[in-house]
Amino acid sequence: MERRTIKREVELEGFGIHSGKYSRIRLIPAINDGGRIVFVSGGKEISASYGNVVDVKRATTLGMDGQSIKTVEHLLSALYGMGITDLVVEVEGIEIPVLDGSAMEFVSAIVDAGVESIGKPAKILKIVKPFRYEGDNGSYIEVEPSEGEDLRLNCSISYDYPSLKWQDFEVVFDSDTYVREIAPARTFCFYEEIAHLLKSGLGRGGNYKNVVVIGPKGVMNGPPRFPDEPIRHKILDLIGDLALMGAFIVGKVRAHKNNHKLHVEFIKSLMESDSYKLL
Repeated sequence: MERRTIKREVELEGFGIHSGKYSRIRLIPAINDGGRIVFVSGGKEISASYGNVVDVKRATTLGMDGQSIKTVEHLLSALYGMGITDLVVEVEGIEIPVLDGSAMEFVSAIVDAGVESIGKPAKILKIVKPFRYEGDNGSYIEVEPSEGEDLRLNCSISYDYPSLKWQDFEVVFDSDTYVREIAPARTFCFYEEIAHLLKSGLGRGGNYKNVVVIGPKGVMNGPPRFPDEPIRHKILDLIGDLALMGAFIVGKVRAHKNNHKLHVEFIKSLMESDSYKLL
């Protein structure tokens, strides 16, 4: 697999899902040292790396030297899904715009701009032995070697909630499958959470178009894009956070009750282990 960037600059704008504030981002073609996604905010560069994560409350926030950028995971998921390794993302505002709540508009912008190979090999992180990280409340992420040279993702969620007791989904990752099966899945919340989220300063940019709202009898705001849209969005988020490893993963990844905190803790623990090889 080769490193890739986009052919021309492209802009997107909108409101942050949590801050509710307007922001604009500019995706700029680049060839970065070693193949990196670099965010630029307030004149400071922040690499898309797990070492730069400063907050994981309902989203992934990157920061450095007092400058931070909230909710990077949907954009990073789209970049990983489309094989983009080298890019500069200029950010005007404090948060990446949520757009329609999925990764699809980011994917469309990348397709619009065009993709080109840099002609250098991309970094591959190959799982060579099983590894498991356990989080809170029975959550975990585990990896094991793949029989081939691919990434297989399996996620499951369980809630003590009438209309969303259990969902699971498995996908063998490639760009076409990502665009078709994962990228359109929107973020979700339970109706009973909304007041608490707003009181906590979160979800201020959410609405019935960019968030799937789930009530006791099911989805409250129109038909979902998929019958199992929540678990597909969990995979979307997982891919976005795994992009912080700076390499394409070869192996099997299984996650249960995953969230951003678990993702980042898992990545840090895995990177300190001997369960992978960088190629």
